[in-house]
Amino acid sequence: MNKRKPISRPLLFLLSLALLPFYLHAQDKSPEMLAEVWVMTPKADMQDAFEKGLKEHMAQRVKLGDPRKWNVYRPVLGDGLNSYVIRACCFQWKDLDSYRNWSIEKDPMKHWNKNVDPKVHKYEHYLSVVDTQNSHWPEDTKYNYVGVSWYQVKMGHWQEMEADKKLMSDLAKQHNWPYNWAWASSVSNGGSMSLAVPYADYASMAPPAESFAAFMGKHMGAEEKAKEMLKRWASHFEERHYNIYRHDKELSME
Repeated sequence: MNKRKPISRPLLFLLSLALLPFYLHAQDKSPEMLAEVWVMTPKADMQDAFEKGLKEHMAQRVKLGDPRKWNVYRPVLGDGLNSYVIRACCFQWKDLDSYRNWSIEKDPMKHWNKNVDPKVHKYEHYLSVVDTQNSHWPEDTKYNYVGVSWYQVKMGHWQEMEADKKLMSDLAKQHNWPYNWAWASSVSNGGSMSLAVPYADYASMAPPAESFAAFMGKHMGAEEKAKEMLKRWASHFEERHYNIYRHDKELSME
């Protein structure tokens, strides 16, 4: 999906976000893993035609043997409800070259340009780096929605933020926090980071009986330590946004 058009202001910097799925098997010296995302907005009154063309195009990519699996997500909240988030993960930097070569050889864009592009009003394109070390996303994870928090890290806070992120993630893994999660940072939007949490349905989004603050306090040995740590965590950010995305399996590659 390498059609180029002018890129507008990011939709809440959406594609610095880590939308799923990807399978995390963290290793101490694992290579940097990337995710690629396109955000597309159909032309007015062409949403149904866009979806039809997109579904046909995904089938065409399967037929051509696309080495990536593209998944489609739809925002649930906010003012960009007519957008489509199309994402593939996970690969190394060198794989961008091999994928470009595959695209030149198989030319999937011929089908795209004829059947989908005429229906698109706007494109956005992003790369993010997946933090495999601090994420927890087992291969058998099942979900229909993803809740994504986006953070803008303050200048000069990145190193301290990373240390606190590791502290929280390590405690959550060691003591079986009953959720899965994934961290990522944007390649293009400097200082932006995201946290994605998968959910089966809306009911599973309700706050747990034990809050994360209480969970942290119990396993840090003192409630005050947890409060201080979470206060420090909040101090690292200038902004925070949250949205929920529905995984559109009918439009995704099978």
